[in-house]
Amino acid sequence: MSRKYSNIQRALASRAILDMDAFWAQTFAASGTSDLNYCDLFTHLWLIRDQPPQPKTELYPLMPNISRRTAVKYVQHAIEHGMLNEAPCATDRRIRLVSLTPQAMTLIERFLDYTCLSFNAVGKEP
Repeated sequence: MSRKYSNIQRALASRAILDMDAFWAQTFAASGTSDLNYCDLFTHLWLIRDQPPQPKTELYPLMPNISRRTAVKYVQHAIEHGMLNEAPCATDRRIRLVSLTPQAMTLIERFLDYTCLSFNAVGKEP
């Protein structure tokens, strides 16, 4: 990376990251999914929102900072708290398909809009 940023720009980026994390925690607190590992999961799922629902077991690697065992618990928690839909697979009864709920989509898009605003000034010289 050839461009160097000033300490002012780095401070703006640092504040934006901290604000983004705090906004996630506040926005998702009522759903019980304020942990930032849910941010990883829900953001990945939002990126593929136009694809068919994903097999439940495919979601675990989307939370790389926790163990698979913990990821299983997190996914189940999100299902039980209305953030993820779970449905049977028509072609294989062993597979459970998962997608974001409308409630989760609304909250994620609110978070992403806030994130865009938070980073708006970063990289621009004052």
